[in-house]
Amino acid sequence: MSGSRSSSTDDGFIILDQQNMLSEERMRTEKSLKNIFQWIALFRYEDARSAINQAFDSTCKQSGTAGGTTVMAPLRSVILVLVDKEREYVLSDLWKLKSPFKRISQLGSNLHNMASRSYVSHNVLRLKDNLNAIARDVVNSKTHNDVTDLVRTVATELEAYVNARFSKLHDQVIAVFCHPADAGDRTPFYRESIEVIADVKRIIYTRIKCDALAPLKDMLLYEAHVTEHLCACCLSLTQWDFAASLLHLQTFNNTWKEFLENYKKKERDLVGKKVMKGDDQFPELYQWFYKVYELLLSKYTIYFSKTLFLDNNKRALKNTTTALIDYRTKLIEFCKKSKAASVSLILNTSDLDRPFLGHGYKLPGTSACRRTVESHGYTDKFEVIFHHGCGREEALDEATKSSIVYIFGDVIHKQSKPYLCDQKANRTYYLSLFDVNVFLAVIYNAKKSEKDGEVIKFLDEFKSSMNLCKV
Repeated sequence: MSGSRSSSTDDGFIILDQQNMLSEERMRTEKSLKNIFQWIALFRYEDARSAINQAFDSTCKQSGTAGGTTVMAPLRSVILVLVDKEREYVLSDLWKLKSPFKRISQLGSNLHNMASRSYVSHNVLRLKDNLNAIARDVVNSKTHNDVTDLVRTVATELEAYVNARFSKLHDQVIAVFCHPADAGDRTPFYRESIEVIADVKRIIYTRIKCDALAPLKDMLLYEAHVTEHLCACCLSLTQWDFAASLLHLQTFNNTWKEFLENYKKKERDLVGKKVMKGDDQFPELYQWFYKVYELLLSKYTIYFSKTLFLDNNKRALKNTTTALIDYRTKLIEFCKKSKAASVSLILNTSDLDRPFLGHGYKLPGTSACRRTVESHGYTDKFEVIFHHGCGREEALDEATKSSIVYIFGDVIHKQSKPYLCDQKANRTYYLSLFDVNVFLAVIYNAKKSEKDGEVIKFLDEFKSSMNLCKV
């Protein structure tokens, strides 16, 4: 009896020792994987590859096999592929975007190629298939323990991450964001993008829970947040929503600062010192995020210039926009250089989601709001949000405004050219439609060609910049 008990006890100790060893192996493996993903989140891809080799070589020695434990070996190859894909996605030359007023044609060609060939999709599909296969093989295997559970969990959640990051956030939002499109096509795109990003965030919160993937989860969540606020700000600007667009700009800026602080802290914790010296050394994708933000802030200042450039706001505005594109000055300088009679930005209020409340922020029910909403004439639905005349005119007169508005109507409803030369009045009109509700009108008190090189070049570059297609 006693011998039997001793044997049973010994067997129990053996089982407990095996369980403890498996638990320790799982903890070591999870820690190693988290370290690899932390290097990826810090954009240090060579360090990530070194960490992969070191982690799996260590597994090899501890297990006494020639390539790591059988169950862990498949993860090595897919994580190496993931590292290369992350590098390609974040550091690609296609993201080295220049000033919106330089190299427009070349940049447009590059971005068109990027969006049309969706350069990550093919390999991403293969990567997702491989991750699904790993999880499926583990489930079908006869061996089930802590380590196999970890492998299955990591493979399953990595597939969700790859799907959310590349197939959704990149292919459906960022790549299309960069693709040139007609002004009328941008508003539904912004709305659809916000829905896609909501789905990305749902995946992040519900399907990526393993602690080993926490660095990748945090990185993807940050990218989803900033992209969401950029799209939401674009949508608010197309609807000329002063308060909402400002709120999204402010939230983006706060999120960006939080990212920088967290990045530097993680870098110090992992490397022991600060390596990146400035924001311009971050990967091209992250620089692109901030350039879009700067363009949106620049766009905001011209859209709401009547409010922002009041005497009591000029000094504060100057301190915050020194690094941005000064669209206001560009329009004024072009007007003078080309000897235009005037340049005007005009808002079509008839298609806004909410009643036009005037310039700045006004509560519904104010007298200014009531006067605007109660106006019923066709030209009353068009509001001049910026105007500069090189002559004596300080504001756009009603007769000229009516001419511009009816040319706009012909362009929209009759597919007419955004150009008119009134030979009787010796006046030429050029229109550029860059937002669904906002367009630029340039007027000359002279007869000018429809294809005047100086004018067309400026209008094309201005439209490209305001459309955020050239960042």
